Amino acid sequence: MISMGLGMAGQIAEHGAETSAVRGKNNAKLKNYHRQNKEYDVTANLDNVQYLNDVQEQENEQDYTYQAMIDQWSDTDAQLKSIFAEQDFAIEDAIVEMQQKSYAGEQTGATAGRRAAAPVMEMGRKKARALHAKMFAVDEANRAKAKTHRAAKHDSHKLFMDVAFAPTHGFRPAAPEMEAGPSKAGLLLGLAGTGMKGAMAFSKNTAPDVKGEARAKWFDRATA
Repeated sequence: MISMGLGMAGQIAEHGAETSAVRGKNNAKLKNYHRQNKEYDVTANLDNVQYLNDVQEQENEQDYTYQAMIDQWSDTDAQLKSIFAEQDFAIEDAIVEMQQKSYAGEQTGATAGRRAAAPVMEMGRKKARALHAKMFAVDEANRAKAKTHRAAKHDSHKLFMDVAFAPTHGFRPAAPEMEAGPSKAGLLLGLAGTGMKGAMAFSKNTAPDVKGEARAKWFDRATA
C-alpha cells in the first residue's frame, strides 16, 4: 500500500511539474508577444511623428521654392526694364541728333534735300534697332520666366513626392501558439492503473484462510 501511495504521489508530482513547465513557457511567449507589440507601437509612433515633421518641412520648402521663382521673375523684370530704359534713351538720343543735323534742310536744292533726309533716316534706323532690342528682350524675359517656372514645378513635385505616401507599418506581431499542458485524463488513467496494480498485489500478498481449511477437513472426515 505504501508503494502504491508513493507511486500515485510521484505521478501527481510529475504531472504538476510538467504543467508548471508548460505554463512557464507560455508565460514567456506572452511576455515576448507583449514586448514585440510595444516595440511595434513605439516604432509606428516614431514613424508617424517623423512623417508629420517631413510634411511640415516640405510645406516650408514649397514656400521657399515659390518665393525663389518670384524673386527670379523680379530680377528678370528688372533686367527687362533696364533694357527698355536704355533703348528709350537711345531713341531719344537719335531724335536729338536728328534735330541737331536738321540745319541742312534750310538750304535749297537736291543736295540740301538729301542732307536733310539723312538724319531722319539715321534716326529711323536707330529707332528700329532699339525697338527690335526691346522686343527681343521681352522674348528673352518670357523664356527665362518659363524656364524658371518649369524648374520650380519640378522642384515642387520632387518635394511633394517625398511625402506623398504615409509610412506603412505592416502587420502587428502574430500572437504566439500556446503549448498544451499534460492531460488530466492521462493522470487519472495513470492513477487508476497504479491503484489496480496495488489492489492486485495486495490480494496476492493476503494470508491464507486457516479456519476455512480446518472446516473443510472436518467435513471430509465426517462424511467418510
